[in-house]
Amino acid sequence: MHKPSFFLVCLILALVLLGGTALAERMIVINIPAFSLYLYDDGFPIRSYPISIGTELNPSTLGETTIINKVIDPTYYPPEGRTPILPGPDNPVGTRWLGLGFPGYGIHGTNNPASIGHPASSGCIRMNNSDVEELADLVTVGTPVHLIYQTIVLAEDPLLHTRTITVYPDVYRRGGSEEQLHQELGRSSWHGIHMPALLTLLRNPTGDPQALPWELSLSFNGELVAKPAVEWDGSLFLPFDLPFDPRSELSQATVKWGEAYYLPLELYLQTTGLGYSKTQDELILHSPIGYVGEQILGKALMFEGEVYLRALEPSRQLMPIPMQVISLWGEIYQPAEALLAADSLSQLELKWPTEVSYSW
Repeated sequence: MHKPSFFLVCLILALVLLGGTALAERMIVINIPAFSLYLYDDGFPIRSYPISIGTELNPSTLGETTIINKVIDPTYYPPEGRTPILPGPDNPVGTRWLGLGFPGYGIHGTNNPASIGHPASSGCIRMNNSDVEELADLVTVGTPVHLIYQTIVLAEDPLLHTRTITVYPDVYRRGGSEEQLHQELGRSSWHGIHMPALLTLLRNPTGDPQALPWELSLSFNGELVAKPAVEWDGSLFLPFDLPFDPRSELSQATVKWGEAYYLPLELYLQTTGLGYSKTQDELILHSPIGYVGEQILGKALMFEGEVYLRALEPSRQLMPIPMQVISLWGEIYQPAEALLAADSLSQLELKWPTEVSYSW
């Protein structure tokens, strides 16, 4: 199973357990949903191992304990007085036994390496034989052991400062992942995360590190828009408030985060004909300007292949006529064909400021 950066994850787990202080001793931390055992030395992670955990019917015990004994090539004593299994390739507890303070439970090897990474034991922590042999050499009787249930892990690369989130499956159906998420974000003091998008990760936990969705201020023709743009894993998404057919290809490209629909930037620009510019913290949308020759017609918008104009002067039509208008972020646009004569319509062209990017 692919894991996030070992040292970053372990450091965060250590801070959670120790309240930000490092214990001057060796310590084992087992995160049940991550199927991982971490070994710390003086508060710093030095090893990480994949494990098998108890099943949902026989879950691994959570809490703090210690290693109470160490056995090389243990004999396995089955429950209900059945015949003991001597050391060897058929021994279910493998080549090492590290007994825990929880009666009857321990960290041990296995004769079934395929079970590692799965909930397959009766509550003990299984490891590959080579891993538990190494671990046994690195710890002593009395080593503290913390078994925790952390489905949400945040990490920041110390060099690139890339921030990620890992959501582990809730293997014991304990719930509370959203509560854990808010707690971890509170500890991190990271601001500007788009929570509606982030919450979608809880519905599909992968156990792999993923990028965080960040909010950008969004403005349209110089006015701040109430809903933010979202930057997620190198892609930009814009809130999409124009009407669309739920059966259309456009609908298939939208994503719903919370109560708002979002479109990828390129598709948004193709759909609306708008241009944009971007700063570190803001995305700025610009309407093109409509021209007939040298005559300025005002701001324009594209929608479903038609050009709409925001006329500079109110219409002088004496008799009202039905027409489809488009409202975008408080601005009303009318069909160009309803505002221009046929000969002017054929000369209509749109121009964007030279510093603005757009997609046609």
